[in-house]
Amino acid sequence: MRSARKIYDWAATKAFSPLAPLWIGVIFLLEMVFFLPLDAILMLFCMQNPKRRFFYAAMATLSSVAVASIGYALGYMLWDVIGGFVVGHLISPDFFQRLVEHYNAYEHLAVFMGSFLPIPFKAVTLSAGFCQLAFSGYLVSVCLARAARFFLIAEAMGRWGEVAKSFVDRHFNRLMYALGAKVALTFTFFWLLGR
Repeated sequence: MRSARKIYDWAATKAFSPLAPLWIGVIFLLEMVFFLPLDAILMLFCMQNPKRRFFYAAMATLSSVAVASIGYALGYMLWDVIGGFVVGHLISPDFFQRLVEHYNAYEHLAVFMGSFLPIPFKAVTLSAGFCQLAFSGYLVSVCLARAARFFLIAEAMGRWGEVAKSFVDRHFNRLMYALGAKVALTFTFFWLLGR
């Protein structure tokens, strides 16, 4: 818990740095490799410096779209190499077939909803590449969904940021436990879904 609190305090100081938009961009680009609580990080920056909240949301959106492009390319190019391992070892052939049918039936809506809702973004980007969706439509859907999500967060922090900051400061440890439980439940859900 102490290390999470140190990260929280470190990020809070970066919100006032002249390089804060760069920090947001870098943190959101790291989503490609790590599981980071991006909404919470954006909330923190917006709470600390509400005058720049929409700028932070714009940087988060641009970085997220860059991650989406890289994830799509990886899914598209690496499917022939890793597809045989993924289907059968990590997810069942039936689940993969349902996923492909879902994407083919609801392409842009599926990408939009997957990018807007708090589900693992890597799963959306890689699977879109695996399924070889049209890249331009995919990118527009991702951009619209991520912008809507991040700008809504920025607006909410502008309205209720002080209340949220007070709540987070009082209940930080409980929130970290809840976040850990959410990550564990998400992995368990997708693992069970893939069996």
